[in-house]
Amino acid sequence: MPDTACGFHDMPILDMPAPPASVKRNARRRRLRSRLLRAGRDAVDERELLELLLAGCHAGNDSAALAAGLIERFGTASRALAARPDRLRGSPGMTEDAVAALKAAEALGIAMAREAVPDAVRPSLGNYREVIDYCRTLAGHGEVETFHLLFLDRKSRLIADERQQSGTVSHAPAFPREVCIRALERQASALIACHNHPSADPAPSRSDIETTKRIEWALKTIDVALLDHIIVTPTAAFSFKEKGLL
Repeated sequence: MPDTACGFHDMPILDMPAPPASVKRNARRRRLRSRLLRAGRDAVDERELLELLLAGCHAGNDSAALAAGLIERFGTASRALAARPDRLRGSPGMTEDAVAALKAAEALGIAMAREAVPDAVRPSLGNYREVIDYCRTLAGHGEVETFHLLFLDRKSRLIADERQQSGTVSHAPAFPREVCIRALERQASALIACHNHPSADPAPSRSDIETTKRIEWALKTIDVALLDHIIVTPTAAFSFKEKGLL
């Protein structure tokens, strides 16, 4: 007698519905988060770090796609963090919370680098490399050239740093008169100048060398020393002092 009591063999087999995209995204974020916390930052790449950073800012949105879009647009995560807010807003899917998260991450990175700056900031000291690393963190990842000043007191301690000018991909203006005014306002005894080369080549141009000489001369008239001018890229640096140009 055929077994027809339940008739299970006659019922069509139905495919289980695929989990919604949000469930997949949440599962992926949990895996990334677990990997980062368990194995450290070397266990995730920079796109994944951006994804984790943006996850809390995009409820219901795909932070993985957003992170990939930022890498495609800016080239690296560091350049994305260093980008101007208006440039970040131009990326599809970016919200004000996401822009703020990236700029907060950049600020924290700079603050951490500043804590490593030694008490005495002088090119002749063995720990001067930390100052160069700080300048790279401060300016090395920008899309356009920016000119910065580090103000030092009479004991060569860092008082403050400021971005003085922003320019283009190949030039940032630096005005000796404005440098002198800020040095006096900050009551600085010495300065270190710093600017970036988005081209990734830290070698100074003729204009860089001439401008540095003009700033050095102008500062001498107010009894303030220009200790160095450092040109930075994401991976390299050029010190005028180390190369005998100051």
